[in-house]
Amino acid sequence: MKKALLKDSFKEIKNTYKRFISIALMAFLGVGFFAGIRATSPNMVDTIDKYYKNQNVYDIQIMSTLGLTDEDIETLSNIENVDTVVGSYEQDGKIKIENSEIIAKVLVIQDINKSVLLERKNARKRKRMSCRKQFSISKQ
Repeated sequence: MKKALLKDSFKEIKNTYKRFISIALMAFLGVGFFAGIRATSPNMVDTIDKYYKNQNVYDIQIMSTLGLTDEDIETLSNIENVDTVVGSYEQDGKIKIENSEIIAKVLVIQDINKSVLLERKNARKRKRMSCRKQFSISKQ
C-alpha cells in the first residue's frame, strides 16, 4: 500500500512538475518571509526601546478638557510604579506665511520627548524654534 502511494505521488509530480515547483516555491517564500519577520522582530523592539529611552519619550499622556492642576500632577506622581510625571502645555493655531496659512500645534515640553536636531543654523541665536522638516519648506 505504501509503495503504491509513493509510486502514484512521484508519477503525479512527474506529470505536473510545473505546478509542483510553483507550490514548492510559494511554500519556501512563505517560510522565508516568516523566518525573516521572526528574526528581525526582537531587533526592531530593541531599537525602538533604545530610541524611546534616549529621547525620554513618555509612556502615557493624560489629557483633560479643563486642564490639570499642580495638585493633579502631584496625585499622579504618587501612584505606585510611576517614575516621573511632567505637566506640559499645548496650543493649536494658524501660522501665516505670505499668502498661505498653516495649522500648527505648539508644545511646551520639559525634559521629556526630546527632539532630534536634524540641522543647526546660526547657533549664536538663542531664540529659535524647531519644526518638522516638511513644514519648513514653503509650498508655492
